[in-house]
Amino acid sequence: MRSLLRSRQGSAAFATVIALVPLIGVVALGAEAGSWYVTRQHAQNAADAAAYSGALRLACANAGVLCDASVDYHAKEFAAQNGFCNSGDTAYPGTNCATSLPTGISRAVQIDIGSYSAGAFTTPPAGGGNAVRARVSQQQPAYLAAVLGLTTVNIPAQAIALVELPSKVCALALGPDPNGGGGALKISGNVSNNGTGCPIMSDASVQFASTASFTGSGWAVLGATGCSPASTCADPGVTHNYFMPYANNPLSKLDSESFNSLTSSGRPNDLACSGTLTPNAPPSSTNLYRNLTCTTGNAVDFSPGTYFFYNGTIKFNGGTITCSACTPWPPAGTGVGVTLVLLGDSSISISGGAVVNLSAPYTNTFSSDLNGVLIDDQAPSKSSNQVTINGGTVKLGGAMYFPHVDVTWNGATESTNTTCSQVIAQTLTMGGGGFLSTDGCNPVTVPYTQVVRLVQ
Repeated sequence: MRSLLRSRQGSAAFATVIALVPLIGVVALGAEAGSWYVTRQHAQNAADAAAYSGALRLACANAGVLCDASVDYHAKEFAAQNGFCNSGDTAYPGTNCATSLPTGISRAVQIDIGSYSAGAFTTPPAGGGNAVRARVSQQQPAYLAAVLGLTTVNIPAQAIALVELPSKVCALALGPDPNGGGGALKISGNVSNNGTGCPIMSDASVQFASTASFTGSGWAVLGATGCSPASTCADPGVTHNYFMPYANNPLSKLDSESFNSLTSSGRPNDLACSGTLTPNAPPSSTNLYRNLTCTTGNAVDFSPGTYFFYNGTIKFNGGTITCSACTPWPPAGTGVGVTLVLLGDSSISISGGAVVNLSAPYTNTFSSDLNGVLIDDQAPSKSSNQVTINGGTVKLGGAMYFPHVDVTWNGATESTNTTCSQVIAQTLTMGGGGFLSTDGCNPVTVPYTQVVRLVQ
């Protein structure tokens, strides 16, 4: 017995076993922490996808176009496709969320719309903003980590996607093409930019009538839903991108203005294309104008102000149409000018036979929503309402808005009073050397392209 007690055989093995106990615990705890890291990566993927998708939907809303579902829905849809949903909210297309999770495990998704600036995200009380934040988390029981005093572990992830406005747009086709032609922005033949250089964009698709030829610097052709025919799209000779977020429409506010819903029970007054015309704002149902036709030999001078036409036809096919009292837009933006508001079934056409020199007011005294606007045309989309602008002696300054109408823009030159010349239309057909420029425009009229990027 005494010999057995003095024996040291097996002591090293016993010491090793004693030492392995904490080592195995540390390894196991490390493995549990590793599983947290994997979960964190899955949560981050879900947050990134949710924020980016939500921001794309926010860009759609900011563009003033008809968008499906909501920012919250789109964001949670993509979080669900990455396996993260709120309890009881798992029914999304392509969802990978389980209808029930193991005991003690829960997941949460929170989506916020807010403003992102200088690295900080804030949620304005009234909502809205330029960014979407997605917060995704998984809470689960602590197993071996319980020895450290943990009972549950919360694994969070966050992502923020920002909607930016990088480029001014001088011509915007809102779409869709009501005639089923396949492109809201149609470009034909040689197009020369004698403006200051700016992108032209379609919130639908782009269609080339032939391989386009552009002259001048600053051109870009952009679209939201593709381009056709493919043989003309690959390299139009300028910067191009046919799958961008929608451009914003800063003049969509005019669509719901009460003055754009005016009607007349009687026949409004026709105007003669001679002498000096007087604005009829503020308007009423009894003082709306109707037709104005100018032909060779006519001369008419618009006094500065706002003119309302109802169910009328404006044709500048000849003669001289001016606003002698309109003044230039200095950098401070105090120029006065003319705004034409077309109501009901009105239409307008301008041809090369006319000498036209009209400019908008930088600040419209009738309505601030018309600041910088030369033409506000709310006519319905009918063939009789199509707008054609032709001729090198046509000088139009300001923003021209045709949300339901097809516009053909084949020629214009720089206005005497401003370098600003913008067109927003349902569809836009461009050819020739029309003047387009965002230089000097009232900022409230300028569309911008939109891009979405993850910033956090």
